[in-house]
Amino acid sequence: MDESADPGEARELDRVRAELRRLGYLSDRFDRFLLQDALRPRGAGRALAGLALRVGLLAGVGVALVLVLALGVANGLLETSPFDLAALFAHVALPVVVASSLGFVLLAGLFAGLLRLYPARRIERLSFGVALAAGAGVAALAVARLGEAAGGPRGWAAAVGAALVAALLVAGVVRVIHAGLLGLAIRLTHAPPRSRARAGQWALVAVGAGVVLFLLPAVLAVGPPAPPAPPALPTAPGDRVLLVGVDGVLPEELDYLLGRGDLPALEALLDGGGRLLAYRRAAGPPAAFWTSVVTGLPAPDHGVSAVDSFRPLGVSAPLARSGPLRPLWRAEAAVGLAEYRPLLAARRSAFTVWELAARGGATAVVVDWWATFPAEPVPGLVVAHGAYQLLGEGAEGAVAPEATEGEITALRDRIAGSHPPAPAAALPPVEAARVAETALRPDRFYRAVLVGALEAAGEPPRVAAVYLPGIDVAAEGWRGTDLAFSDLVRRELGRTDRALGRAVAAQAPGTIAVVFDPGRRAGAGGSGRVLLWRREGCRAGAGGSLATEQVAAGLLAALGLPASEELPPPPDACTWPAPPARVATYGTREPARRDPGEADEYLESLRSLGYL
Repeated sequence: MDESADPGEARELDRVRAELRRLGYLSDRFDRFLLQDALRPRGAGRALAGLALRVGLLAGVGVALVLVLALGVANGLLETSPFDLAALFAHVALPVVVASSLGFVLLAGLFAGLLRLYPARRIERLSFGVALAAGAGVAALAVARLGEAAGGPRGWAAAVGAALVAALLVAGVVRVIHAGLLGLAIRLTHAPPRSRARAGQWALVAVGAGVVLFLLPAVLAVGPPAPPAPPALPTAPGDRVLLVGVDGVLPEELDYLLGRGDLPALEALLDGGGRLLAYRRAAGPPAAFWTSVVTGLPAPDHGVSAVDSFRPLGVSAPLARSGPLRPLWRAEAAVGLAEYRPLLAARRSAFTVWELAARGGATAVVVDWWATFPAEPVPGLVVAHGAYQLLGEGAEGAVAPEATEGEITALRDRIAGSHPPAPAAALPPVEAARVAETALRPDRFYRAVLVGALEAAGEPPRVAAVYLPGIDVAAEGWRGTDLAFSDLVRRELGRTDRALGRAVAAQAPGTIAVVFDPGRRAGAGGSGRVLLWRREGCRAGAGGSLATEQVAAGLLAALGLPASEELPPPPDACTWPAPPARVATYGTREPARRDPGEADEYLESLRSLGYL
């Protein structure tokens, strides 16, 4: 005991200590751990600091454990690398303990103010009420983040498990804060609680916590298993399909250029029975949206839900889903304790249109589509997303089959050595170089690859797809005038229109889909356009909107593939052939394994593309 303490205060604390023993508080190690500072005659500052440290330690360790478990579930670490959880806990524990201690100090200030304004006779009730309010805030945050663990084929089971763990966490946090605030109230009022009415409730919480911990593994494993993939996909005679994705185009820009007659190939498709349909999409990274276009599944189901990820030091698997810990990983990345990884393309777990067509031996030409690095062989040609930068850095895995890499690289080098396309030449030198190298030349390269592959093919491929991000990339950080950017949009869409005309002439597709997305220019969410054309024609009176997942469903129907119950129906604006069969699912794609060197090269290329 502090000998310099006031003897009267010491006597008061002895009386409080005796009353706490009578009520049974000090028979519990947990209570003794949190209430001991309230029973020592020391300065208020030291007492509050010690109490905040103890509350932060108890609450912070519990929260850190739950956060690490949630990260493991959300990122699949429990199945792939469970030992990463220990390293994650080492990263998370200290910041969460510090944050919990500081949070308790702020809450204690509020609680002390309440005690001064409204002196309470039942301090245990007031402390419990404030603790309950704080627990409600923790619960709201937990509910808001349940979606982080809800993806995949067992999403509902993971969400139920997360809800049970969140309930346990909130109960524990409420108890810790209640005991901490009770200790503070005793310190400020020198009055003991009048009863231990909450003891039975906490016993019930303890029993419930044990039941939850016992049943949690079973709950996580009970989710309905993913239906087995069919051993083969029965097919019917179908059309060739062509898919073009153009990023960064606002609907009004497209409508204006069509009205001016600047896009003759697109106009010819509209005059030939095509339909221009609108769609709206939720805010999200471009990788998730464009992967939905070619898989027909929303982001939680196809596995590509983030543009970036983080790999903390000592953790083998990158974390694509970070939830509330994203600021922590950013801070650690800034000091070298975590690696920032913009995209893991092999995270995709759903099959694309061309992969499903290739099961029957159909050929494909796929250029620059999201989630295609490293390029995985299918009959035909695959040029991975970001291949312009990848080939410039000499990275492996940019092209499949590898035998075509030399020819593709030569084409890339010729385009890289060309003069900057207008209007980049009219911009300030630094801006012109950025726009030319990250936007205009890459798009020119991707258009040239698609058209060249189609024109050189003896037998046109059944599937052709290209993604053109140039306008969206150029808009990011644009330093020119609005008029100059409008001129860039007009020129780039004109070049894409001419490439589309050549592709249609070379491939002779029976179904064409051209997706114009506003990208980051529209801010959160946005509205886009899909030009849909079929040789058989589309219904003039049909609805003028669709969901972007329906694009893949329509292309698969046109290819003569079975319909999957996981996908929406094809767009009702056109007539589609009856599917040869219906399947429950197309199955789950096993992500390809990559070498760390390939990943590093790929991520550096994305930095050059301006997506970071």
